[in-house]
Amino acid sequence: MRQLKLKLGKTRIIFFDLEFYVPESGRDKSGFCYNPWDKRCKLLGGSFFIANPEKDLSKSSENINSKVKSLWLWNKKSERELLEDIYHLLKSTSEIVKKAHNGKVSALLCGIGITTSDVPILIDLFKRYKILSNEESFSFQNEFRLIDLSQLSIATFNNSNNFLYPKQKSLLLQKYIPEKKFESGKSVWGMYDEKQYDQIESRVVDEVVCTHECYIKILANVREFKRLEKNHKRQQKLLAKQDEAESLLSK
Repeated sequence: MRQLKLKLGKTRIIFFDLEFYVPESGRDKSGFCYNPWDKRCKLLGGSFFIANPEKDLSKSSENINSKVKSLWLWNKKSERELLEDIYHLLKSTSEIVKKAHNGKVSALLCGIGITTSDVPILIDLFKRYKILSNEESFSFQNEFRLIDLSQLSIATFNNSNNFLYPKQKSLLLQKYIPEKKFESGKSVWGMYDEKQYDQIESRVVDEVVCTHECYIKILANVREFKRLEKNHKRQQKLLAKQDEAESLLSK
């Protein structure tokens, strides 16, 4: 089966991070308190870096912060308008990739923990606000492929038992950007209550930039693993030839 030839400059990876708000009355739960069907909760918005792999996925990539686009509830008339803008951003990016590859390649969504939070939440909110029907939501979700760094990074950690488990954002940062630390996402609730919108915006842009950096460093790890694997195979072949030669000489 022939591998599809990528037009790399016409592929896109959307690095993103969303923030949510939970009122005090809903904060007593353990685990993830936000629920897209709970009308007391709010999607505050998020930041998106639409990366071109030809230009934006190397250590020398510059001005990442300036390329991040942010969409926030306090700049919109309603949560529905915010969601419509997010939908159009994702849809227009998807169309760039699909048109260039006759629908055979998808745009990528990349983040930390997005497979269990951000992506399913967006899809449910599109349904709730009737931006998309159930059928359209399913089709839209399948226009994309997901790279969740909490899962991708599993192989870059020592796993002492047989239970492979996605890595928390704090562990990823500790490994790849140890100088960077973020408070719990729940701290954003207090910022929103205090109308500290600038702090929320700068925090989320920083998180997207860190996600981009983790992606690049995980990719470097993968390439190093493959280099070591290649060297190991070469050594095994040399040892096999030596054994064969010694066996012939001993006859």
